[in-house]
Amino acid sequence: MSIATPPTPQVIISQLEEAKNLTISKPDIFPKIYKQILPIINNNPSNLIKKWGIDFIYGTLITSEFGGDLSINDKVDLSIDSLETLNFLMNIPINIQQQQQQSNNLDQQQGHDVQSFKKLIDISLIVYKLVFKYISENDGAVQLWQKLTELKNSLVNKFNTNYPLESSDNVEHDLVRNIATKLELLKFVMTVIDYQSKNQIIGEPIEDPGFSLSNVPPNHSLISYQNMEYEASALFENLILKVFKLDIMIPQLISATLNYCAIILKKKPQFIGQLFKAIENYDTDSKLQSNYQTLEKYKLSKKYVERAIRNFLIHAKRCNLIPINFKNSVDARINLLIDRGNEVRKKNIFNIDFPKPTKRKFEGFYNSSKKMKKLDYKNLYTLLEPENGLNEFDFSLIPPQYYSNMVISALKKVSVSKLSKALEIVGERYKNAISKPQTPFGSFNTETKSETGTPILDNAGNIVTVKEEVGVTKGVASEFKLKKEDEDEDEDEDEDDNEEEAEEPFFTLPPAKDLSYDEKKEHLKIIIDNFFKLAKLDLPANTNPIQLKQAITERYNGSNQPQPVQKDQFHKELTDIAIKSFKKDSWVLLLTRLATRGMRTNAEEDELEDKSPDDQSNEDLSNMIRDSIFNYFIENIHSRVDIVIEWLNEEWFSEQAFQQDRILSNSNSSKTKDSKILFQNVKTPVYYKWANKVLDSMINFLESSDKKIFLRLLSDLPILNEEMLLKIKTLCFDPERSSMGFLAFQFLIMYRPPVKEICINILKELSESDQDDVKEEAKKKLARV
Repeated sequence: MSIATPPTPQVIISQLEEAKNLTISKPDIFPKIYKQILPIINNNPSNLIKKWGIDFIYGTLITSEFGGDLSINDKVDLSIDSLETLNFLMNIPINIQQQQQQSNNLDQQQGHDVQSFKKLIDISLIVYKLVFKYISENDGAVQLWQKLTELKNSLVNKFNTNYPLESSDNVEHDLVRNIATKLELLKFVMTVIDYQSKNQIIGEPIEDPGFSLSNVPPNHSLISYQNMEYEASALFENLILKVFKLDIMIPQLISATLNYCAIILKKKPQFIGQLFKAIENYDTDSKLQSNYQTLEKYKLSKKYVERAIRNFLIHAKRCNLIPINFKNSVDARINLLIDRGNEVRKKNIFNIDFPKPTKRKFEGFYNSSKKMKKLDYKNLYTLLEPENGLNEFDFSLIPPQYYSNMVISALKKVSVSKLSKALEIVGERYKNAISKPQTPFGSFNTETKSETGTPILDNAGNIVTVKEEVGVTKGVASEFKLKKEDEDEDEDEDEDDNEEEAEEPFFTLPPAKDLSYDEKKEHLKIIIDNFFKLAKLDLPANTNPIQLKQAITERYNGSNQPQPVQKDQFHKELTDIAIKSFKKDSWVLLLTRLATRGMRTNAEEDELEDKSPDDQSNEDLSNMIRDSIFNYFIENIHSRVDIVIEWLNEEWFSEQAFQQDRILSNSNSSKTKDSKILFQNVKTPVYYKWANKVLDSMINFLESSDKKIFLRLLSDLPILNEEMLLKIKTLCFDPERSSMGFLAFQFLIMYRPPVKEICINILKELSESDQDDVKEEAKKKLARV
């Protein structure tokens, strides 16, 4: 009997759409349906469902597209329920395009990310306002206050980042991109400042000053006046006014900042001094021209920034908001800006003869592309702009002792972060080049080709030459030779050298070198990724290595042509060693043993001992493999339960064998009568950690029809403890899955005697439950024991 696979994201979304459409025709049940939809969004890893959830919440709380005209009480109630979901969505990069795989255009991907995140900010703004008011009126809502604080901190911390975009290779670029998101975050931060500070209205009273800290009871146990006002002041000084301290002009952020300040300063005069000091020190003439703007854009930025400052100062003067100690300087500034504005109106901004601005020192790379236009060394390593004349300079003309000194001197001066970014760009280019179907696997083609060979890079980055033999397929019977060229030799000498090379032995790779932790981590990631590619291949039973190689080539190189098989001794020996046939799940055995035996250390069991760097590194690498297997299982728990059973059994067995060896070696005896007593104290913390993790995730996804696979897991796990069994107890309180929970306890009592007493005790606790149906069912099971 086949096990039902979980529904695809598209199926789930169609069901969610049906539920949403139902609420449109019956708005009275909307709050109930809304609360049932939120857990589906929280517990689903699909980006498509996250995107749908954002749009749904946005249409409910912002545009009122769904749910009809909700009352303020309903909105408060739904906002409280939405907090957990917002915290979940806030920290997940939402890459919709990557999942849909409909476009390779990075800008389009980022556009979708930014739009979704902007909606999240708008939702969070409304939720923050409503929930903050609710908590101020309902003292004691500790958990709710913690969730709201988490949401606020998450957004505030993102103000100085480019989330959801990745950081670029220099700070300046990050300052001037993703402005749309920063404007939305600015609005949220200003709202936090407004709500977390008291109103101190001076002069004429304001008709509707809005909610603020003044509306919160002074003795509130959660909302402390002192803490709130300190945080509001720090946010205003360190985040809001930071735009005035930059050495370049960002007109959009300055204009928006001044507009928000104009609104709240009438009721928050405590911030006036900080703002006017920042404006007084702000001089557009001293600002640098950004590397990401032309001279014309610089002039326009100067025009719009000065206009925004002039309008704000005139507004502040009209409303009597200017402190006495700033009046003279503000009046002089207003007159100066008015004169400049009149000049701009009389002449075209581009015709005004401004002093040529100083350009900001460029910190990044002119060519940061991670893809190469041409497959050659120049395009691999250069970080200069393509038209730069230095790209054509031949460094081979410089004696080695000189350019080696140049390289060492440059490395001493460059920052670690910049060097790491440069190496990352070159590394990504190399990976992209060798992944192209037309290039030999593990090599890198160059443009220079001749009748005798082709210069390429091997996996270690060494220069080798591919010798092509007549009548043999290219790339299969190629001999790798060391490149020996002398630029001063003529063509005849080159031919003689090539003939001599042909008689030399095959090129062999250099001996293995010790790898750093990061290198090991990168290599292990490649190994894991390749094994999961194998896992998803539809292979027949008893596939030999040659057939396996052909299947991989056809799958990932797009080739349907059979690969020629070499009938030599090497391939004969390959089929006689290691794995004689590759079965569907052979990869599980290899990966689990690599994690449990290949990199096992004492540190995994001795949690209280100080771990050496090597032990910690090996443990981290082992956990990389375990995480990958666990995530592979979560993708489809119904069809992959056998894999997780095999993995956990291997974990338990390896820990048992490893610990028993240690016990025997430490007890100075072998195979004594006392060994059985010693072995009773064997601990398996790694097994319990991951077994608990598997049970936690599986129980969340189980449906009432999944009894067989759940019992299969419980019966085949090597050992169960009380913590694992208590997780089953939660099923008994779920009306739809209660029968599965009680059936599991009945099964364990009958067929797993070591846990019988624990199961009986849990049933006794359930028989005293305040839920009648749970109580009755527990008593029935106990009666059969």
